Amino acid sequence: MTKISRRSLLRAGAGTLAAGLLAACTVTKSGTTTTLTLNVGEVVDYGNAVLSFASTAIGLSFVSAAMGTANVTLANTAIAGLKSSLTAFQSAAGSSTSVSYDSASVKAAFDSILADVEKVDTLIISVITGTAANLSSSVVTQAKTAAGAAETLIDLLKAMVDMSGARLRSAAPVDTDAAIGQIAIFAATQG
Repeated sequence: MTKISRRSLLRAGAGTLAAGLLAACTVTKSGTTTTLTLNVGEVVDYGNAVLSFASTAIGLSFVSAAMGTANVTLANTAIAGLKSSLTAFQSAAGSSTSVSYDSASVKAAFDSILADVEKVDTLIISVITGTAANLSSSVVTQAKTAAGAAETLIDLLKAMVDMSGARLRSAAPVDTDAAIGQIAIFAATQG
């Protein structure tokens, strides 16, 4: 049996990830114009999963206590903004299965989604993965697992329009259905 180096494994994982991202976003170039086409279903699915995670996590006492009143208020504003951004994106996309990111209304709505999920990442996920690191219970374990899944989906959303390469925190292959499933279980058991 051949030994596989860690670096080889990471390269293979990054290749798998890049192939997966191509399905989520298509890039075409005509002269100096580059056009990105987004998969509407994936944007909505990822955004709704992050929304579900954030709405559930903010209700956990250890999360809200660690965040403090001011940050809980900011997080609730980000959650409301994400919900609104997803609605605006769906409205801009209409019944299309894919849309051009270069369209002004789609770009504005998608960029708003990215800003809101970044706030969720900063305000909620960081509390669960950082502050709660020393806590242990089944709820904390589920929250950490769901936070990791939400991070993955946030990174995938960012990578859809990042022309400088994949922005994932991990080069491991990504199973988006598993990430969405982990969040659904968390929301169902804790919500």
